[in-house]
Amino acid sequence: MNLWEEFMLHNIDLMEYSEYLIKAKEEELQFINKLYNQGILLEDGKEIIKNIDDEKNVLVITATRCKDSATILPFLLKLAELNENIKIKFLLRKENRELLEQLSGELKVPTMMILDNNGQVIRKFIEFPKGVKEILISNSKEKSQEVIDEMRNGKYNSLIQEDLIKFLTGDEYEYISFNRLDN
Repeated sequence: MNLWEEFMLHNIDLMEYSEYLIKAKEEELQFINKLYNQGILLEDGKEIIKNIDDEKNVLVITATRCKDSATILPFLLKLAELNENIKIKFLLRKENRELLEQLSGELKVPTMMILDNNGQVIRKFIEFPKGVKEILISNSKEKSQEVIDEMRNGKYNSLIQEDLIKFLTGDEYEYISFNRLDN
């Protein structure tokens, strides 16, 4: 029995990306599609992804209304298209809050986790790439929304892609916990 079948056995209804999109409201689909088209992969790092030779089970817990998810997920999905060893499944946070907290220790979205065959978390990527978190940490509280808006508008696409490549491969990946300055 594979990992995803194990989730199904416990009545955890995993979704493909297409099923996740069906859950979105029309106004959410508009920004999801806009940001998907904005998420253009750079050449840098594509070969690294193509050379992954072991299966990566990526569980994404998110919300259709989350603009940070809509910004970051296109990169994960497009990187996965480069290698059939990268398997991605989706859950909605609103239906899986307890599982999200149990697996990641946080309730933020997007949360992406690479799981081993026993369902244990190997690595996690939560909310923002490390480079954006570092920019947020080094700036004032007043500037945090501006930085987030810049990310959503494509300014930090290279940081998103770079961190997701490290997340998928495990090479030099470092997760840093971050609490938004405006909370």
